[in-house]
Amino acid sequence: MIVLNGTSSAGKTTLAELLQARFAAAGEPWIVIGVDDLFIKLPPDWITIGAHVGAHGEDGMVFERIGGEIERRVGPVGTRALAAYRAMVAGVARSGMDVIVDEVLLSEDDWHGWQIDLAGLAVRWVRVDCVLDVVETRERERGDRVLGMARSQYDVVHQHPDYDARVDTATTEPEAAADQILDALTW
Repeated sequence: MIVLNGTSSAGKTTLAELLQARFAAAGEPWIVIGVDDLFIKLPPDWITIGAHVGAHGEDGMVFERIGGEIERRVGPVGTRALAAYRAMVAGVARSGMDVIVDEVLLSEDDWHGWQIDLAGLAVRWVRVDCVLDVVETRERERGDRVLGMARSQYDVVHQHPDYDARVDTATTEPEAAADQILDALTW
């Protein structure tokens, strides 16, 4: 299993797709799973993000602008959803499938949850770095992101994991970054 961890708009999804294609070309069917895969399945009333205010957002997940930062609050439904996401990833891996995870690790509780759920599995954590001005430019250009999300994650996302590899997507083209990851990881 490979976990790509970094801020929103750092390039994790692009890297995951490139890695998946490389593995597929070698005859290995890796699955890409990201936290968004689970949260898009929740009813919108349990998510508050940007202009969308879910009626039950406080029970689910709230991303609220406070000052210049986006604060994440996780309620009981959000906590269960995050636990389900981690369990889903672990279940797929335990079934014998190889997994690439597109992650934004935002708290110590999330980190401890990953450690519990992935215990006994071969996991390689990859730090996906990108300087703040570049992720903020990407965030604006994409048009589908809450502005300020990457900034709010920037000083938090890398606090907990110990990494097996590191790539900088601001200075390295995606194909070369995928090469760096594959060269750095040992199984």
